[in-house]
Amino acid sequence: MEAPSGRRTTRRLRAGSFVLLATACSVLFAVPAFAEPPGDGETSTAPVETPTTEVPTPDPTTEAPPTQAPPTTVAPPPPTTEAPPSPPTPVHRFKMTVSTVSLGDAYWQGDGSGELVVAIKNTGENVGKDTVTGYYALPSGAQVTGGYGSGGCNVAVGAYSFSCALPPDAMGQIVLKVNVDPGAWKTITAGQITASIGAYQRIAPISFAFTTPPTPGIELNTSAPPLPAASAPADESFQLAVRLRNTGVTKAVGAVEIVTPPGVDLVTFPTACRSHKRIAGDRDRCELGDIAAGKEVSGNFGMAISAAARAELPLVGAVHAYLAPPGLDMVETRYDYKITAPPVAGSEAPLPTSAPPSPPAQRNLDSDLSLRNQSGGDGSQMSSMPIIGAIVALVALFGVFVVLSLRRRMRLDTGEDDSLRADEIEDVMLVPVSGGLGGKSEVITRSSVPRSLTLPRLPDGPVAGSRFRASNDPPKRGGED
Repeated sequence: MEAPSGRRTTRRLRAGSFVLLATACSVLFAVPAFAEPPGDGETSTAPVETPTTEVPTPDPTTEAPPTQAPPTTVAPPPPTTEAPPSPPTPVHRFKMTVSTVSLGDAYWQGDGSGELVVAIKNTGENVGKDTVTGYYALPSGAQVTGGYGSGGCNVAVGAYSFSCALPPDAMGQIVLKVNVDPGAWKTITAGQITASIGAYQRIAPISFAFTTPPTPGIELNTSAPPLPAASAPADESFQLAVRLRNTGVTKAVGAVEIVTPPGVDLVTFPTACRSHKRIAGDRDRCELGDIAAGKEVSGNFGMAISAAARAELPLVGAVHAYLAPPGLDMVETRYDYKITAPPVAGSEAPLPTSAPPSPPAQRNLDSDLSLRNQSGGDGSQMSSMPIIGAIVALVALFGVFVVLSLRRRMRLDTGEDDSLRADEIEDVMLVPVSGGLGGKSEVITRSSVPRSLTLPRLPDGPVAGSRFRASNDPPKRGGED
């Protein structure tokens, strides 16, 4: 009975070993490598195969070598170079001064010529040679008859324009010859000059000044006090005093007209004005009523000047006065007044407006021919025949004198001149000559040729004291002198 139990035990052991072996095989082939066994309460499931290629997982026990970061190459900072300074900004600017066209006493005798001088100076900053261009306009009754420039300025009289090419701080001048009509002193107003460089522009008035006309029966005087000094130009006011006197023998109706320069306005009238009205933008009339013979009327007119006009001082205005005696022609006179002020503190002195000398007139062949044509001559023929004729005559006269002089000398040398004066002929003198042949003295006569034409003639034979001998003297022996 023991043999069968031993066999069953052996079979159980074999079956247990087979189970253990199967379990071990299932663990080896069913669980993935390096997979941890599932914990308590977890069910392990077989992994699902995927067609992707498995990437070998590195051994966790093997430490990966530390990867060194590539060296970072830091570029050196660029050299710090200072930016070049920007060029200075050019400032175009210039200064302009305009003179007054002054008409003296010759104007009342019919001579209405005068000069207008314009001085321009380049006062720009950071600029080189700059060109100022401009034009001028004269009032009715005045005309420009000519002109010239200096210091780089040129004038185009027909085009009423001018231009000045000026280096820095250089000054040029323009001179315009102006003629004023005989009756223009009654109505003439101010002109204007405009000059510019790009956007910079200057405008200045052209004033006309007359002496008091020699009008009998009326007398006029005006005066404007100088404006006070100021640090900068500003709007101001002043008083213009006017005094009108009737120097005639009868009473007359009087009136005055105030003419103001550009930038100046008449704002108040004196009580002597019975009525007033504006005739033009720069002209106001004041009616004074009757003025008895030998009497005068005076008053102060209030004037206002703008800052721009004050910067252009001095300015010239005019007052016209009228007297109308009953039954007689009206008489009129004029008196100019000047508005002045001390220069603004820190401002430059005005440019000189004295006229520079005019350039010499240049003559050329065309101008000479045109003048010759105007005088009625033939411009194609040069008028040199009189000069050539004069030269030929002088040469001929000189030749005649030379020929006559030679003929006279020849006649004197040959003794054929019988026209000699008695005082020109030497007297015959006996001159003893010692040392002749045989020790005898010889007597010779001098030539009758005038002293002034010939030299003294030597006598024949050896000269006393000399070693010259006559040709007929026998030769001396050796050792004899």
